[in-house]
Amino acid sequence: MAQAKTYMNTLYIEAKLKRDDFELNTKINLPGEGVTVILGPSGSGKTTLLRCLAGLEHPQQGIIKKDQSVWLDTRTKTFVPPQKRNVGVVFQDYALFEHMNVQANVAFGLDRYQAQVKVTEWLTKLKIENLAHRYPHQLSGGQRQRVALARALISEPELLLLDEPFSALDTHLRQQLREQLFEVISHLKQPVLMVTHDLNEARYLADHIGVMNNGVVQRLDSTTNIFDDPCSLEVARVLGWRNFLTVTSIKSHRIISTWGSIALENEPSVDTDYIAIRPEHIRINIQQEGIEAELIRVIEMDGYRELQCRLQDGTAIYLQRPWNELIPLSGSRLQLEFPEQHIRFLEEGRINYIDQAVMKKCEKEKSEPVITHEIYK
Repeated sequence: MAQAKTYMNTLYIEAKLKRDDFELNTKINLPGEGVTVILGPSGSGKTTLLRCLAGLEHPQQGIIKKDQSVWLDTRTKTFVPPQKRNVGVVFQDYALFEHMNVQANVAFGLDRYQAQVKVTEWLTKLKIENLAHRYPHQLSGGQRQRVALARALISEPELLLLDEPFSALDTHLRQQLREQLFEVISHLKQPVLMVTHDLNEARYLADHIGVMNNGVVQRLDSTTNIFDDPCSLEVARVLGWRNFLTVTSIKSHRIISTWGSIALENEPSVDTDYIAIRPEHIRINIQQEGIEAELIRVIEMDGYRELQCRLQDGTAIYLQRPWNELIPLSGSRLQLEFPEQHIRFLEEGRINYIDQAVMKKCEKEKSEPVITHEIYK
């Protein structure tokens, strides 16, 4: 697994929290600048991690630091309450006060003299100055989001947290507000941490992406690096990769499995469990040399066609072709080419949770187990 880079001015999080059948168990440095998106499926622990940073969840074990300020240290029983962390939060449901108008919602927590100038400034920045005297029930979803964002930013927080900020919006409005949000946060000096399960939002907004699964941030890197090379099967799945081919053996620069074989110039690591390739990178080889596949179905998509194929061992494979390209009929036999520069080698990473026997021993001795989130073979 590739190691995350170390940044100056970081947010350090080491947290273990167990609740019912869910366990958050992670240890990472988040970049202290730009926009970091934590991407993962529902139930993976994204919002719990965000709430720990905001001080709304209290890990049973851990440390949270922003620069040199310690917000949480369970060893010394240090806990800085939410209102003293100077963190701005935009919740998934926006959490506006229904009995207050927009102006009062945005001004909440400020003294009266500060509020007069700053509220006008932020309502204007977010283009909602004409909504100042409306109440939340009179606003659209997009308007409510901008009010919540203004309220979060008006106190000039050291950290801005965004919890699935577009989840309640329709597709058209999402795109519009995504652009507006980018315009606002791209000028912020404060770091921004957003959690989402939407790949398009992550790619559009993020400078860095962390992939989270089962309570663990499994990979953290720049947006470009992480989408280009996921490194592990679990991370690739979260990032939307779909074509995975098992590797049975590697011999003399050739990958061999039940679906066929591929010759490579560069021999992959012996730890490779799968190869992966994106649908847009697969080619149909008219020279009749390649990996044999049967075309099962052609699906008309937005601007391209997706070809659903089946390899000789039954493995599903997907490729994309331009909408105006002549496509073979369903049932045709194809020869597929996987350009080597687009093949990625993946390990089947597994989470190394604390062994249950160790947990029982620690409970008996009233000691604490070591937190780990390493990926291993």
